Amino acid sequence: MTLKIPIQETVKLVGSLRLCGSDRSEPVVVSKTEMVMDEKVYVAVVARDLESKSSLVWAIQNTRGREFCIVYVHQPMQISAPGEMFHEQKLRLYRKEKEKAHNSLDKYLNICRQMHVNAEKIYMEMDSVEEGILQLISQRGVKKLVMGAAADRNYTMSMRDLKSKKAIYISREAPVTCHIWFTCNGYLICTREATRRDNLYAEGTSSSSLTQSKITKGTERVASSSMAKDDVQIQVALIEAATSNRETRLEVSKRKEAEKAASDAIKRAKESENLYLNELKRRKEIEKSLKEANEEMEKMRSEGEARVAESNMVITNLQGKYSLSMKVLRRLRDEQEELKREISEVSKLKSKREEEEASPSKDLEPPQYFICPITQEVMEDPYVAADGFTYEGEAIRGWFNRGHETSPMTNKRLPHTSLVPNLALRSAIQEWLQASSS
Repeated sequence: MTLKIPIQETVKLVGSLRLCGSDRSEPVVVSKTEMVMDEKVYVAVVARDLESKSSLVWAIQNTRGREFCIVYVHQPMQISAPGEMFHEQKLRLYRKEKEKAHNSLDKYLNICRQMHVNAEKIYMEMDSVEEGILQLISQRGVKKLVMGAAADRNYTMSMRDLKSKKAIYISREAPVTCHIWFTCNGYLICTREATRRDNLYAEGTSSSSLTQSKITKGTERVASSSMAKDDVQIQVALIEAATSNRETRLEVSKRKEAEKAASDAIKRAKESENLYLNELKRRKEIEKSLKEANEEMEKMRSEGEARVAESNMVITNLQGKYSLSMKVLRRLRDEQEELKREISEVSKLKSKREEEEASPSKDLEPPQYFICPITQEVMEDPYVAADGFTYEGEAIRGWFNRGHETSPMTNKRLPHTSLVPNLALRSAIQEWLQASSS
């Protein structure tokens, strides 16, 4: 469908219209006698993260198009490698990229629906994005095209020329009948205007003579009404001035917002710095407290080890003393037993003496216990050994000196070689000797 603009009706392009590569700005007046234009506006987009959203929104708000066509040219990955498995992986990757691209195009269509305009999408696959767009312009006879002059992140206030290599190539190679707007970050950077021909409004040699006559008359009227045309140019200039003023106010507003955002960012940075300093201070305090706690624990551990060592030493000393005490106790018990035996022998000797005194013997033979088991003679210096038997002191010492550690009577090993003088038996022997001599 085509839109025939009446004579002297102007098309207003919101934003400053600059020719690519030039700072010259001028209003554009299009009459029916100059151009027959398609309603459909083609918008070239990038599928990644709705990067071309600003271009689409600008086209809807400023081109006054009734229908829009969202164009995406996909460059498939050029990877060659043998193997059926790799081919399957490549096919899966291709399908995944295609599905992602269609999802992005659907998001662009949703934006058009939200802004209450009709739109369709075109998905193309070409090795070159530029060649794909040029092919679309040639095949469909595209008259209006909106595309990015550069990525939105590269936009600057002083931007006047095209930065994208694709945009430069299309601006140079696109058919002269296609009017192209180049935008960036929601702003019109420059325009490549279509070439206007005096007879562009004609519909071909197949048109009727009546239509040709009407068009000729319309052209003559345009030439004869120069004052009306000047008035229209003045109105367009006023509109352009108002548009520039609005853009200036918008730019000032954006600059204020940017300054406010920068101020807020500085404020947040200071707050973050304060938080960092506070956190650093708190961390140093915690590290100091932890160091003190570790030192205290180390001190307590050293003291504990010293106390344990001291306790072990005390325990060792006590064990030694206990062992010595047990030895002394056993020796005392042994001496007590020996003393008991001596007392028993003395009691026996005393009772026997009493018996002898009561019935004195004629032959006066010595009692058997006066006889040394070793010398078999009456003992002069009797000693009690560890086996409980009494021996002549010199005889039992000679027995031990010859290396014997057993009892002469029982032949059992003696617990010790200590000797105890048997004083009671010595006294009894001396009394018996005195009695025998008398």
